[in-house]
Amino acid sequence: MLDAAEKEAEKQQIPMVIAIADAGGNLLALRRMDNAMLMSIQIAMDKSFAAVFGKLPTCEWKGMFQGGELIPLFVHERWITFPGGFPILKNGVLVGGLGVSGGTVEDSYVAKAALQAGGFSTEEADAFLSQC
Repeated sequence: MLDAAEKEAEKQQIPMVIAIADAGGNLLALRRMDNAMLMSIQIAMDKSFAAVFGKLPTCEWKGMFQGGELIPLFVHERWITFPGGFPILKNGVLVGGLGVSGGTVEDSYVAKAALQAGGFSTEEADAFLSQC
C-alpha cells in the first residue's frame, strides 16, 4: 500500500506522507517521502485516526462542523476534516484507517492508489474524487 501510494504521489509530483492505522486508530505504518512537509507527518497520522474513529472519509466531517451543532461533541485535537483520510474497509468491515497529507485533492488520488493496492474498497475515494 505504501509503495503504491508513493508511486501515485510521484505521478502527482507532490511529496507526501502516508499513514496507516489499525481499527483502533493506532499507527501501523508511516512513510514520509523526501521533501514532504514535516507538518504533513502529524496531519497524515491524524487523518488515519479520524477516518477510523469517525468511520467516514475525513472530508465528510467538514460540512457537519460548519453548522456548529457537532462542535461540542467532537472537539478532539486529532480530528481532521481535510480530504485525504479514508476508513479501510474489507467486505464492509472497518479494519483500519488511511491518511495522506502533502497536497490538496491529490491526497485522495494517492489514498485511492493505496487502498486499491491493498485490495480494499475505493468506493468512498471514488465518490469524493468524482465531486472534484
